[in-house]
Amino acid sequence: MLLKRTILFRHILVWAIYITYELALIDVSAGLNAPVLQYVTFYTANIVLFYFNAHVLLDYAFFRTQRPYLTAILLIILEIVVYLGIKILLDGLFKGKLMIEFTYTAVNKQIWLSNIFREIFLIGFSIAYWSMLYMIRFRDKNHAMEKEQLRHEARTLELENKYITAENAYLQNQISPHLLFNTLNFLYSTIQRVSDRAGKGVMLLSEIMRYSLISSADQRLVTLGDEVAQLNNLIELTSLRYRGDLHLRLVCEGDTGTVVILPLLLVTLVENMLKHGELGVPGQPGVFSLAVDAGTLSVRTWNRKRKSNPHPKSGIGLSNVRKRLNNYYPDRFTFDILENEEEFTCLLTLRL
Repeated sequence: MLLKRTILFRHILVWAIYITYELALIDVSAGLNAPVLQYVTFYTANIVLFYFNAHVLLDYAFFRTQRPYLTAILLIILEIVVYLGIKILLDGLFKGKLMIEFTYTAVNKQIWLSNIFREIFLIGFSIAYWSMLYMIRFRDKNHAMEKEQLRHEARTLELENKYITAENAYLQNQISPHLLFNTLNFLYSTIQRVSDRAGKGVMLLSEIMRYSLISSADQRLVTLGDEVAQLNNLIELTSLRYRGDLHLRLVCEGDTGTVVILPLLLVTLVENMLKHGELGVPGQPGVFSLAVDAGTLSVRTWNRKRKSNPHPKSGIGLSNVRKRLNNYYPDRFTFDILENEEEFTCLLTLRL
């Protein structure tokens, strides 16, 4: 707003200086003294011509036509003719002659030439003014493009740095599991000499962790068969913990070797059963059943609830399952949880 006011003030100042200089020159050299209204009218017409030529005619010719120079020349000629007619008409009105004859004999030759040269003079300055504005626009546009390019380069550099950081973190994460698995293998070799049961537990834990880390790092789908294998490992590992007093039936139907799913999806469901289910009653085992039929995976889990559960219920695992399903299989699944005070059931249907 302040910039616009400053520009307006400068324009007014320049016109005031120009008009004052010209009026003083006319008064000294020619001794002419016309009414104030006449001066105001003609100078207003000159100012209108100046800005009309710069902001309307030249902008139209150079920004909206295919032949800008030819269009500008033709429009300027037409502008001169029209403006000359307006000047002569105004001059006649101030002299009290409403009917003007636009003939060479009716109008003094000197007045014709004076008006034509005055128009050319104003239009010339208008063209110079427009050229200056064009250069300023061009400069500002270049500056804006340079700033945008610098911002783009800065964003690119930032992304490159983030990529390098992420790549280093990924490589470091590859090293960390490698060290972990080496340590687990060492523990397995050592513990197996003392207890086959404990050694087997370490080996099962190593397999589960390897599957979890590798599948999560690669962000890839896994075969249903691989996921089921980890379900068996997890159930067997937990069974070792309870010395065989774990009753959970795993039922699989259909082709599990070629179907692919998100990793750890079913593992999370079984883990929830092991954590919160009452699986120590032989006559009421928990059931995890899955079936693949016509491109659809159907999963059902059922278990009785523990009356006293050392693990407080958070719902994070099942909430994570739902979020992952929403992200990867939108509008292709149903996931329902049915429970009462004694039983807990999950129903998952997934179109693969």
